[in-house]
Amino acid sequence: MKSIKLLLVIMAAALITFGLSGSAMAFHDGGVAHCDGCHTMHNSEGGVAINPDLPVGQGNEYLLLGSDPSSTCLNCHQGSGRYHIFSNDGSAFSPGGDFYWMTKTFTYESHGTHTSASSNHGHNVIADDFGLEQDPDISQSPGGSYPSAYLGCHSCHNPHGGKQGDGAIVGSGSYGDDPSALPAGEVYGNFRILGDASYDGGLETYDFINGAPTAVAQGWNDINENDGTTGGSVSHTVYGQDMSEWCANCHGGFLKATAAGEGHVHPAGNAESLSGLATLYNLYVKTGQADGTASTSYLQFVPFERHNGNVTELLPLGTTLDGPTAGSNVMCLTCHRAHASAFPNAGRWFFESEFIADSHPSNGDPTATPPIPPDGGVTGNDVLNSYYGRDMVSEFGEFQRSLCNKCHAKD
Repeated sequence: MKSIKLLLVIMAAALITFGLSGSAMAFHDGGVAHCDGCHTMHNSEGGVAINPDLPVGQGNEYLLLGSDPSSTCLNCHQGSGRYHIFSNDGSAFSPGGDFYWMTKTFTYESHGTHTSASSNHGHNVIADDFGLEQDPDISQSPGGSYPSAYLGCHSCHNPHGGKQGDGAIVGSGSYGDDPSALPAGEVYGNFRILGDASYDGGLETYDFINGAPTAVAQGWNDINENDGTTGGSVSHTVYGQDMSEWCANCHGGFLKATAAGEGHVHPAGNAESLSGLATLYNLYVKTGQADGTASTSYLQFVPFERHNGNVTELLPLGTTLDGPTAGSNVMCLTCHRAHASAFPNAGRWFFESEFIADSHPSNGDPTATPPIPPDGGVTGNDVLNSYYGRDMVSEFGEFQRSLCNKCHAKD
């Protein structure tokens, strides 16, 4: 990487950390950030090409600082720590997960030899500068029609902000600021600058039908998802409503209300209240122990929606372990990570074994040595990081069964 490009990345990271001059806002403040944080007018700084693969004066498509939209995002969002979602070892414990797992293929023995392919660990965003490639197996989003050849960070996140309706965006909309307190003509942006209704997903031929979800995080200084088990304060995203409906912009076939053959998919969405399952969730501690209380029952691996669109009411719940009520609902992110995980189908846990202790990657799996391919095999802290730094056997026991039981209690 040329020194001038590195300087731009450092400057952008500093803006994310310290906020824009004269403002407490971060680089992404809910609306469009400053243009030269992502774009270069002439592929030149001090006469040196920002992209060394192109001549000075000839920039990338859209005049981006990276070879493509996702590479531009990862210029600042690669690494571990605050707002980083692509580490070099699986240690980015963000709620959405770590794109590191899109570079790892695991093989294991369980009644035969099996492969957990890197391409099946999450969303295959294309970031050529960072070695992330198009999904080799599918041409469009499962349950929908978004083309995999164009999938990137900008497919879900609107890099220029944008919100349906009128009003100047004056804040991020991710941290519980009360929108009713704003003067007329001012609004907060969408949670995590997610695309709103009518967003094109980065394509001129696509059109989101459903608006952005309501969710809230405690603050931009929070680094990792936590429910008090791995040190630090309790801090987690609180999901309010509309998450599954928003996912349905690309995966509508997986919503029970719209799926062909209704009833053949797991219910998810605003209408899918937990009802009596909320009681089971609150009682369930682990396999063989069902004496929990509602005030301490929240588990980061099995989140839920509060069925509430009021961010000021949701915000305090992000530093409690309060479990669901009967009106809470299951959503796509109850079982899946939004970005990627160590497990097939971006699962929050390994779906394909009876016991959590038999998850893969495991310490008994082949390590990354020949003949395992370069992206294959267990390395470093893969096993511990796959469950966000938690020793699941020590915490839950050797015979802890699938975390489906947090709601269904069949163990």
